[in-house]
Amino acid sequence: MSVVTHAEKIVQIITSSSLESRLVDTFEEIGIAGYTVFNVRGDGDTGIQDSHIDGDTNILIMIVTTPESYERLMEALNKYKRKGQHLMVFSMNTEVLY
Repeated sequence: MSVVTHAEKIVQIITSSSLESRLVDTFEEIGIAGYTVFNVRGDGDTGIQDSHIDGDTNILIMIVTTPESYERLMEALNKYKRKGQHLMVFSMNTEVLY
């Protein structure tokens, strides 16, 4: 039995929860319909984020997308960064089993 997988990209975005709805709108404009959001906490360049204040919570958004949509997504995320939004973006190649 052979397992068939599909080469795609996984993008992980750590940002403020206040940016979530704008990012979701951006995903929809690009044609990305699926994503997962987690509440996260940690310490980094912007200091400790511990979710004690609702307006100050961090989220992690995970997206699996095609290489074609990936390029448009990264361009859009870069526009947010150039406008001064706090985003940490990680991406990797991945294999997806449908």
